[in-house]
Amino acid sequence: MRKLNLFLSAIVLVSIAFISSCSKDDEPVAAHPFIEIKDDATFHGNFKSNIVVVNTQGGPVTGLEDDIIQESKMKDALFVNVHQAQTKEPHLFTKTDITFDNAKKFDKLSVERLKKVIDYFKKKKKKVYVLGISFGAFMTQELIASHGIDIADGYLIMVGRLDIDEDTWKPFSEGKKTKYVYDGNGDYTIEVVNDQDVEERNMNRLAAGLGFNRYTARFKDISDLSKITYVYGTEDEQVGPLSDEEIKFLEDRKVQIGKNDGANHDESIQAGISLMNQLFK
Repeated sequence: MRKLNLFLSAIVLVSIAFISSCSKDDEPVAAHPFIEIKDDATFHGNFKSNIVVVNTQGGPVTGLEDDIIQESKMKDALFVNVHQAQTKEPHLFTKTDITFDNAKKFDKLSVERLKKVIDYFKKKKKKVYVLGISFGAFMTQELIASHGIDIADGYLIMVGRLDIDEDTWKPFSEGKKTKYVYDGNGDYTIEVVNDQDVEERNMNRLAAGLGFNRYTARFKDISDLSKITYVYGTEDEQVGPLSDEEIKFLEDRKVQIGKNDGANHDESIQAGISLMNQLFK
């Protein structure tokens, strides 16, 4: 396994973490340059760049959050943050509980919107990289499972799982939430949290709508996944660490794996962000 040295000093992170604000380059007030997809995403950075980083955000939450894009802006790249079902029509998730089956259907719509945006830029001969963090990791995996690894030029997947524990996704499918609790040896137990409001319950079901998948099975016929860099933490409290089986599966398919020893969810994300200049050249 090719492990990456992900933990950089705070000074180095600040120095590379990106260099320009998007005040000059954010969405123009006049004619939109991407008229066909203007309602499907937000756009930041260099609108003329040949490099497009398509973000499918974490959560899930009911609003688009561009903070991660602002933190991770590479000089001269265009960043596109794609709407998901719950960010496009949040009112559908804030009043009444949705079913698990409906959550799966909403997730499918989100993946198809992601594909639409990627296809748009590929037709314009752009280099397209997909950034998927947390819930976005599962979105990215579903994109690949549904449409193949070659739909984009590269992928940075952070803090996801190929086959997340059944004791996690099943409570999520019921609107509950779980957390991974670690002992001194790094072993974990999964605890269920019940005090969720209707919006939170629905977001949990959306997470389970992808998390129930066994992506080792969905990817079994793809022999080469070398376009993927996969970042994880060994003490991730939200999704848990990659299992030995998941790691071997990724290694066998030439995935570059970034292991963060002792790192939680957010620490692993910050470590992964520091790789973006290197990966998305």
